[in-house]
Order: sequence, then structure tokens, then C-alpha cells
Amino acid sequence: MFGITPVHLHLLLNHLPVVGSIASVMLLLYAMARKNAELKRAALIAFVLTGLAAYATDYTGDGAEHVAKNIPGVERQKISDHADAGDTAMDVSLVLGAIALLGLILAWRKPGGEQTIGDYVQHHKEPHKWIMIACLVIGLVDIYFVSIAAYKGGLIRHPEIQSGYQPPAAAPATPQP
Repeated sequence: MFGITPVHLHLLLNHLPVVGSIASVMLLLYAMARKNAELKRAALIAFVLTGLAAYATDYTGDGAEHVAKNIPGVERQKISDHADAGDTAMDVSLVLGAIALLGLILAWRKPGGEQTIGDYVQHHKEPHKWIMIACLVIGLVDIYFVSIAAYKGGLIRHPEIQSGYQPPAAAPATPQP
């Protein structure tokens, strides 16, 4: 029906790590300010999901690269720069997701009653403080790296995002009779 290509799939996914990283850090800051265990766990879940989105985005990037490098006017070096930045961003996102998952598991295993999902949700087990601080710091680093990857990806087909870009002169208008 849609004829989704590797490039299309990559373009659909590539915004998730950027938006997910920013939203997750903002949620974590809000949760920490409110001292709300449930929101802290939600932020950790958001970091895990963002890490998975970063992996999926990077995974689809290889297929997109094979197509994009054959598009006239596309510089292979820009694709290579974007791919390298994407790999770094994915690595940071996956480390952050793994630490967040560890935080969720450690909160689950905290002593204090039954170890069921209902108990976990009902008693709002607080994630460890060091996990929250680590996620905040790495989350800020993650925003930096996904932003670089997004910028370098944008340069492939959007030269207007470069500083100092000068749009081409407009063609003279043809007089109408």
C-alpha cells in the first residue's frame, strides 16, 4: 500500500531518539523536583524505550545509506559523518537504557512486601538515587549526541540548516501578458 523503503523507515524513526531523549530528561527532572517515585519509574521506562528507538533508527540507517549514496547531489562524506554520529548516539542511548532498566529492576527488588507487579505499582518503590542521577547526567549527554546525529543527518538533504547558508538567488519573474 505505502511501498515503505529503507529510507522511508529510517526517516520515520529518526525523530524518536531526539524527541525521546529530550522528553525523558524533562520527565526525570520533573519527577525529581516533585519527589514522585511513580514519575521517576516512568522516566526510566521512557529512557529504555528511547534506547530501543535509537537502536531501531541506527539499524534502519544502513539500508537508507545504501539508497541515499546513489542519489545525485548527495555527498557520501555527509552520509558517513551522519552514520558515525548515529553510531555514537545509539551507543550512548543504549547505555542509558540499560542503566534505566537496571534502576527499574533494582527498584522492583527493594525489600518491602510481595514482589508482584501490583505491589510494585501500589507501593511506589523508589528507584535508587544514584540511578536517577546517573540517568540525568547520561541523559543530558545523550541529548547532545542525538542532536549531533540529527544535525549531520539533516545536512545530507537540508543545506539550509548550516550556519551562513545563503539561499540561491530567485529566478527573475517572467512577465505575464
